[in-house]
Amino acid sequence: MTSALRTGAWPAAVLSLAMLTAIPAAADDRCHLLELPQLPVLEGCRQVAPGTLQISKAALSRLEFDADGIAAVYASGQHYYLRRDGSQLPVISYDNGPDYFSEGLTRAVVDGRLGYYDIHLQPAFTARFDWGWPFENGVAEVCDGCRLGTPDSDGHTSLIGGERYRIDRNGQRLP
Repeated sequence: MTSALRTGAWPAAVLSLAMLTAIPAAADDRCHLLELPQLPVLEGCRQVAPGTLQISKAALSRLEFDADGIAAVYASGQHYYLRRDGSQLPVISYDNGPDYFSEGLTRAVVDGRLGYYDIHLQPAFTARFDWGWPFENGVAEVCDGCRLGTPDSDGHTSLIGGERYRIDRNGQRLP
């Protein structure tokens, strides 16, 4: 995974739901490397339950880990970050790939709630939001009670309803 994949500029109010056409069908439980255009299968890795991969030591050894010790795969319509020890995190898909790390944190939905996770794939604080945008200058906008609107012709969907507010890197609500 390149550092360009892990950093980036983010739109403030629009979600991109369109995935690359090269990404395999969601029913494929095998892990795929994020090498375009073919997305090769990573033998010895598959999704065994939603949000959970089974990965062999041999498969882990074939992954390309970045400077932070993180690699990414795709299985059953879900992007995952993995560490060399096999720990894993199912992260949201954003801009046709796994969510970027912004200010050292990435976003994942765990038990139906969005949370922020560090480069060790550990929670920065309790996952408790319906949606959240990446951190920028130590602040992230989050939303409770929001829902997806109707996608436009480009596959972008706005969030509607709910309460939006800002949080700090400890998950505390800001005035």
